Amino acid sequence: MAVYKPVRALERGLHILEVVNERDGVKTQEIADLTGLSRPTVFRLLETLQSMGFVAQSASGVGWHPTLACHLLSSGFVDKSWVGQIAMPEMIELGRKILWPIDLVTIDEGAMLIRETTHKVSPFSFDSGMVGKHVPLLHTAGGHAYIANCPDDEREVIFEMLRKSGKAEHALIHDPRVIAQIIARTRERGFGFRTEGYRNHTHSVASPILHEGRVLACLSVICLKSAISFDDMARKFAPRLKRTCDRISELIARQAGSQAPRRS
Repeated sequence: MAVYKPVRALERGLHILEVVNERDGVKTQEIADLTGLSRPTVFRLLETLQSMGFVAQSASGVGWHPTLACHLLSSGFVDKSWVGQIAMPEMIELGRKILWPIDLVTIDEGAMLIRETTHKVSPFSFDSGMVGKHVPLLHTAGGHAYIANCPDDEREVIFEMLRKSGKAEHALIHDPRVIAQIIARTRERGFGFRTEGYRNHTHSVASPILHEGRVLACLSVICLKSAISFDDMARKFAPRLKRTCDRISELIARQAGSQAPRRS
């Protein structure tokens, strides 16, 4: 039997930390809905956790991320923390050079989820407010980069999910020839790309962020067709994007290695 009553504020703070850790990039109102707490209470506790170094607000000002300090609460590396502390600084640095917005997308139930973006700091920003939205896997550069670089067994699981979904956006999965072409051309060029179809006023290129043989996420550069041709975009930005993804992968590996248990 407990000697003292539970500390309610601590319970609430840990519950919020749990939600942020499970739903990286979650918004304040979403946390309030999930925890049953008022928005002001949630925001106050988030600010407290931020001051302690356990959470960080995204550069876009939309969502919240666990920080690398969260690994101290567990026995291993919390791979979700790299989004805010490793990927975003590199994305912002690249964005300053190329000016066009960059999205970070991850696989999520047969679609690509926009986890972060540099739209807020890009002088060429358009289509803002996309963080937290899902985009079709088979019709986006990020989706193509993902399926071309993920392990074979994971790819087949994803494809089987798409075959069973019945959604119009997944219709291409029933044409093995087209799917094979997407994978082949992505691997041949060394990056995913989209020139038409989804959000037809834009085109994009994408590269994967890799860690221990799996794709953690993909970065996509999105440009307006009216401002730059696809060939120019690919020539100017695809190599830089790949270097940024490789740099993020390197930093993640370094961080994970530094936190691995030491042998006695």
